[in-house]
Amino acid sequence: MLSDSEGLQDAVLPVAGDDEEFDLDIPPTSGMEYLRRVQNEAKQCQTIVVADVDAEKLRKQTVKVYQSRVLPPPSGYAPSLQWQLHQVADFAHVRQKLARYKATMKKNKIKQAPTLPADDDVEGWCKLCFGRLKPPSMCETRNQEDETWERTAPLLSIMCAMNQTTVLDVLEYHVNWFEATGFTPEQGQWFYALLCCLEKPLIPEACSLIRELARNSANLRASLENSVDARLIPLNLIICLVSRYFNQMDLADDG
Repeated sequence: MLSDSEGLQDAVLPVAGDDEEFDLDIPPTSGMEYLRRVQNEAKQCQTIVVADVDAEKLRKQTVKVYQSRVLPPPSGYAPSLQWQLHQVADFAHVRQKLARYKATMKKNKIKQAPTLPADDDVEGWCKLCFGRLKPPSMCETRNQEDETWERTAPLLSIMCAMNQTTVLDVLEYHVNWFEATGFTPEQGQWFYALLCCLEKPLIPEACSLIRELARNSANLRASLENSVDARLIPLNLIICLVSRYFNQMDLADDG
């Protein structure tokens, strides 16, 4: 076994007078004295130190996962399983038709280039989707909205002109608007169109967005005063598609 002076603990800096005694209760008066104290403490350290690990704790590791609370649907608000499966089948068919249409456009070199806001132009997208720079609050009546603002529906030409980055950005904007001002059936059309354009397999950002959308939809549904509210069906549809088509089954209604 090598000694400290011969092995891995060779002194990097030569320290003179290391045999001199000094009082540890008094701060060092020079740099050399400080180095001697450090050297003295190093000599008192064990060469090998073994940690006392409780193996039982390692076998009982706990992983905590925190999720936003999802309120259950009131009685009579959740759709039947048959309805949900039918909606998923229709949605899959729409996605297939959209994919074939895009493929035909690409093959024939047909370009549809409507003037769209830049991806990071939040106000531009808000004005395009809602006809103004602020989404309508859910307390506004439909007549009030129609008389004042002219919104743009998610037309096929618009959706085909959006690449996947744009789809994700606009989806995030709509989720944020949902949380800030509420939800309208007209906004549900945009959610449906954006989900149609969402590519699978989902990237983590997309998965997080649609899960947040489904949770918001479920929590708003739980607050509706009655089952004839015009928002109930589009909310149920969003929850259904996110959970059953995009395989987020922990958010699904039992039916």
